[in-house]
Amino acid sequence: MRTLNLILIFTAMIAFMACGTATEQDEARDDELHEVLPGVTELDFDETESGLKYVFHEQRGGDMPQAEDILSMTMIYRLDDEVLFDSRETGMPMFLPLVEPEYPGDIYEALSMMAVGDSASFLIDGERFFMETAGAPELPPFLEPGDQLIFDIQLDKAMDEDEFAEEQQRLMEEMMEADMARAEQEEGLMLEYLEQEGITVEPTASGLYYMEEEAGDGPQPEAGDMVSVHYEGRLLDGTVFDSSLERGEPIEFMLGQGQVIPGWDEGISMMNVGGSARLVIPSHLAYGDRGAGPTIPPYSTLVFDVELVDIVN
Repeated sequence: MRTLNLILIFTAMIAFMACGTATEQDEARDDELHEVLPGVTELDFDETESGLKYVFHEQRGGDMPQAEDILSMTMIYRLDDEVLFDSRETGMPMFLPLVEPEYPGDIYEALSMMAVGDSASFLIDGERFFMETAGAPELPPFLEPGDQLIFDIQLDKAMDEDEFAEEQQRLMEEMMEADMARAEQEEGLMLEYLEQEGITVEPTASGLYYMEEEAGDGPQPEAGDMVSVHYEGRLLDGTVFDSSLERGEPIEFMLGQGQVIPGWDEGISMMNVGGSARLVIPSHLAYGDRGAGPTIPPYSTLVFDVELVDIVN
């Protein structure tokens, strides 16, 4: 049941990630978490009777959570200096229930030591965390038996079920307001980008902006063709969210079959093999009001530099 509770709350957190946004209060709270994360050899750990190693960075004398409270926190866990997870990147707080420890020195024992407002680091057995606490079917490939994870935690709130429901409602309302603001701002931001980039081409009937960078001398693909494409995808502010060039391998997909976003199906169909182009794709031809994970917010216009490498039928 404890593992189920953990998975359910992780699932809720991941669902929020798709459209999450951080408020100024959240950002200020996150700034309070120590920015420089010391390595395990640099931390002066104390040890509980159960063997849990810990060090407090700040103790504010807040209320101690009660059993079954839902805890809202900022959490980072890492293998020494390699960060494996950072809840700040989701734009949302992380939620976990406070339940009885499953084994000596687990994450629940760590959380039970903290008061609201505290920040601390804990050394927890990585294999037991993933296999027993998180219920993973096998050990992640980056982890070996005996590896110790450092958990850096700032405890922000402790809530009962009713308070947690109110917190969820508040977060949902904030996200809806942020989505509405993005929807209203999208066209203005896109037009500003086009002006800054000196893009004067007219959009297609669908709203796609297609700028040929280099004409290809190969054939033009048709719907149903399997195509190979190199690309780099960016937000309007220049943030790169995906790149086949970094991976060193183009993507392959069947054109015109809905395997990619509509702006890609349309844009790639306008190219010849060997050609390159820039696509400015408004959100209704991309990920719309859903966004895509923590990197592409809802109502985001996307910019892709694409190269049609080949038709691989």
